Amino acid sequence: MLKTERPWAEKQEDVVTSPKSIERNQKRIEELAGVFARKGVYLFDYRGLSVPEMQELRAKIKNLDAGIKVFKNRMAIKHFEDTGANEYGRDLFRGPLAVAYADDNFLEVAKVMVEFEKESKKIQLKSAFVESQLMDRGKVLQLAKLPGRDQLLAQLAMSIVHPLKKMGMSLAAPLTNMLILLKNLQDKKAKQGEE
Repeated sequence: MLKTERPWAEKQEDVVTSPKSIERNQKRIEELAGVFARKGVYLFDYRGLSVPEMQELRAKIKNLDAGIKVFKNRMAIKHFEDTGANEYGRDLFRGPLAVAYADDNFLEVAKVMVEFEKESKKIQLKSAFVESQLMDRGKVLQLAKLPGRDQLLAQLAMSIVHPLKKMGMSLAAPLTNMLILLKNLQDKKAKQGEE
């Protein structure tokens, strides 16, 4: 058995691990690095969440091409120490935490997480990494209020179409008025011809 350096251990001499466990932990840290490389990573406390409720949340998240991962805090701390981002260490990773992660749909994932938190009252969003920037809970709640991608595209389309439609109606109005005027004139002459 090998002794390894573990900054989170009470005493360094208390930590003894086998080469297999070191290798297994290294794989977990690499997997966690892949998760934290995503565009949106939301940390939440899942205390009190039952297995069926966690499965329900996972299903909602999976529908958005995203995922949820439960991990040991010391693995996350080790990952951030290895990447030189020690400022995210021990204070951020306290208590039982899980992460919801996504790439393209990270805004929708934030909405689902906030909605699920309100409904179940059993999870609590702690913080997030959005495009590698740390956000506190308040900013995550603000992010969830933003319109989604589809809604933004619809608003953009309307902002393009509406002025064009208005311009078309403005250009057509004189022609329409002229046609109405000519029709009224024709009707008037037809009436005068009958008399």
